Amino acid sequence: MEFPLIETICIERGEIQNIALHQQRYEQSLRRFYGKSAVKIYDLFSLIQNSTDFSPALSQPLVRCRAAYHHSAVRLQFFPYRRKAYRSFQPVICDEIDYALKYNDRTLLNQLVAQRGQCDEIMIIKHGCVTDCSIGNLVFRRQGEWFTPDTPLLKGTQRQKLLNEGKIREIAISLRDMDRFDEIRLINAMNGLAD
Repeated sequence: MEFPLIETICIERGEIQNIALHQQRYEQSLRRFYGKSAVKIYDLFSLIQNSTDFSPALSQPLVRCRAAYHHSAVRLQFFPYRRKAYRSFQPVICDEIDYALKYNDRTLLNQLVAQRGQCDEIMIIKHGCVTDCSIGNLVFRRQGEWFTPDTPLLKGTQRQKLLNEGKIREIAISLRDMDRFDEIRLINAMNGLAD
């Protein structure tokens, strides 16, 4: 059976990061995709820790755990990860995109990435509003403060963590607002504000 949904979970120096937020989104996504009573809920923390591939993964300083799942099963994969610098973002307009759940199928996102030209990543614009990039949420710095669009395609776990901690604030951001900011950064499960 196909696994239509995924979670990407960071394991840094052996510590599983933001697991409570991943668990919450995993459960909400299952119920939204399949209906409230048609799902079997697993504890992601226990699944990861009890996986036969978890111990070998701990030899790496930074590991990306990919949890693909459907209504009754979760499949885990572990990959060593190296952070990259994303310095340039190509705006790409796509009004029909829907990525409210973290889907395994990235066909449309890959088509949009193909439009990035010489830039490192894309900035998806939907109905005139800045949303996300292809692999995470975006944050924008102005006068020492960090902001994130109030129109994300996917409410990422790193984004939620930073909002909860008061390190970023949600505001409306349109493409014409870009010259008001000093810096743009990509954040996702593997990349925080300081990375």
